[in-house]
Amino acid sequence: MSIATVTRFQAEADRPLFAELSVVEITRVVETDDGAIVPAGSRGTIVAIYGGGAAYEVEFARPVIGNCTLDREALRPV
Repeated sequence: MSIATVTRFQAEADRPLFAELSVVEITRVVETDDGAIVPAGSRGTIVAIYGGGAAYEVEFARPVIGNCTLDREALRPV
């Protein structure tokens, strides 16, 4: 395998799983920054990406309004 190929695969692995403004669904119950409980299966919007995609700030509008920071394992694409 060439250095160029290895570099390309590494760059792809380092990209965030979700882009900003992507709609995602949470896979577990979470708590917003304000303490509201958001049930599993709720949908929210990615508003910030941390650590190259290790964590995401997600904004919820339903069933509760709020934001929380979640690791990528707590999210799935919609």
